[in-house]
Amino acid sequence: MAKHWCMVTLWIVYDLLVLNVVAFNLDTQNVLLKQGDPGTLFGFSVAFHQQLSPARRNLLLVGAPRAKHQNQVNVTGVVYSCDLNSTSDRCQPIEFNNKEFLTSKGINNQWMGVKVTSQGPGKNVLACAHRYQEGSSSRYVPHVLTGQCYLLRDDLRVGEEERRWRRVVCDFEHLSRRQKDHEWFAYCQQGHGASFAKDNTSLLIGAPGAYQWKGIVRMERLDDLDFDSEEPRETGDIEQFNHKLIPLQRNSYLGFSVDSGMALLKQGELTIVSGAPRGGYSGQVAFLKTDPVARRNLSVELVLSGPGLASSFGYDVAVLDLNNDGWEDLAVGAPEFFVKDSMIGGAVFIFINTKGKHWEKIVPIELHGNKESMFGLAVENIGDINRDGYGDIAVGAPYDDSGRVYLYCGSPEGINRKPAQILSPGLKTVNLFGYSLSGNLDMDNNQYPDLAVGSLSDHVFIFRYIVNIL
Repeated sequence: MAKHWCMVTLWIVYDLLVLNVVAFNLDTQNVLLKQGDPGTLFGFSVAFHQQLSPARRNLLLVGAPRAKHQNQVNVTGVVYSCDLNSTSDRCQPIEFNNKEFLTSKGINNQWMGVKVTSQGPGKNVLACAHRYQEGSSSRYVPHVLTGQCYLLRDDLRVGEEERRWRRVVCDFEHLSRRQKDHEWFAYCQQGHGASFAKDNTSLLIGAPGAYQWKGIVRMERLDDLDFDSEEPRETGDIEQFNHKLIPLQRNSYLGFSVDSGMALLKQGELTIVSGAPRGGYSGQVAFLKTDPVARRNLSVELVLSGPGLASSFGYDVAVLDLNNDGWEDLAVGAPEFFVKDSMIGGAVFIFINTKGKHWEKIVPIELHGNKESMFGLAVENIGDINRDGYGDIAVGAPYDDSGRVYLYCGSPEGINRKPAQILSPGLKTVNLFGYSLSGNLDMDNNQYPDLAVGSLSDHVFIFRYIVNIL
């Protein structure tokens, strides 16, 4: 087996640092470690995936955007599948058996694996490459940096269902109807923000480089080739390509992060939230809905603006019900938030839903990180990890020493401000621990969700919940 296929899997027993916290039950003594080839950025993105077909397997999907496939000259980026129930010490690369992927010149340095996400047990997987290039007929712009994403079945293969498996937001329709330049769609760079919509029928893909980096968000049906499938929608309206319909400034980077909920503005109705971390001088988050009139438009319903200057508010977003009131709340990362002459470096702002109304008037709960820690660069819904009935979150602070992850528990009031547990890598060779996070799935079948933590030093850590029997 070629070297770049090799991922080392070890059960490691050591004193993972647990700092100044109240009691919590993530096992820090027996941690499953996955290690990639040096320099591949193995761990840039992570996602738990519970495969049900052809057999049940608990998997960790890991993006390594600087890796390359066997027999490939191009550094395409690789998404690895790691079987958490296997005794094998190897992770396997997912092969994208698509002729265009294997032969196109545009895949070199495309960063496949910049984003990987799972729809849930037995469902689909999405992997994206935001630097994918296509040739252009324009003499001024020889290549367009569209980005691309691949949709895979539960078994991590391309299927035969009525759908397109390769998804490009700034496609031929965009590039043929407008000039190929930065004013329009030449540098869309889709895929850094991408997710499955909570209605379980749609994909959500951000393209922050569109419209001079104002950015767009696109919604497409999973089964997009069905006869009665609804056409794609996006901010700015595909019929018009009108950037004025997006009430953000240029260089806002809308679509940098994407999530959604079914109880944000109205219960039972899909609402999309997307971060624009350079919007409004401090960062913004837009709430989007399907336009009831314009059939190819996602309308911007409201915009939340972050505090301070250049806070990168919206760098990451997570939708979950923290106080178990049936309405979904919003956690927004702002990793560059600071307070002058203080030790604060990064923040997460928690907006507790007031029955779908008055979002602009909500005073968010602030969680603060240590100075220059980039606390809030990653924010993840980790499910009800302690089974107390309230949703919980994990927050990455990859520049806090060698990196730390802070766990916060939901409560009737919204969230406990004091972290329940703080994790650090405990290995001198690891840094930027907490750059990526994945949770909200039970990987070891003990009825408690587990947590995966990625780093930029080619290591990924899997933490299990300890069940105490009194």
